[in-house]
Amino acid sequence: MIIREAKTEELDEITAFYEMMCRELAAKDFLPNGNKGGFPSLEMVAEAIKNSCLYVVEENGEIAAAYIMNNECDPAYDAVPWRVDADKKRASVLHALRVASKYGGRGFAGRLVEHAAETARAKGQKAIRLDCLVENTIAHKLYLSNGFQIVGETEMYYEDIGETRKFLMFERAL
Repeated sequence: MIIREAKTEELDEITAFYEMMCRELAAKDFLPNGNKGGFPSLEMVAEAIKNSCLYVVEENGEIAAAYIMNNECDPAYDAVPWRVDADKKRASVLHALRVASKYGGRGFAGRLVEHAAETARAKGQKAIRLDCLVENTIAHKLYLSNGFQIVGETEMYYEDIGETRKFLMFERAL
């Protein structure tokens, strides 16, 4: 397992990976109305690669997992009672952490979370924040077992879901 920054020439492969993950997520119970796909968007992936904030797991010559981490967030984040006193420039936001199902159960997600923490810490960040659907209890366990705390709940609208939903807000101090 190799965790590394994504490369520009991998844009099509990474986009295909995330499209596959959207199809898999559409079948999950916590998305009863499916998933319209498109998250992250091609534009978000391309920008994340350009800005060196998209990381992939390479396994057996293919992309097995990925995540994006930057300082961009939904405006709903402004109303969350964060525990770490950090402005948006000092709090990284974890997006689109996905592991292909054929690599599930091998610890990839936990290793990605730790990689994200090490990367954010090296960049002088004070915290990592993220949102997760209230019903996605498997992801909750992952984040809680990797040093995150639930700091609140809020409603947000994401185009890929197609409706306003409740999200738990997670934070990990660095």
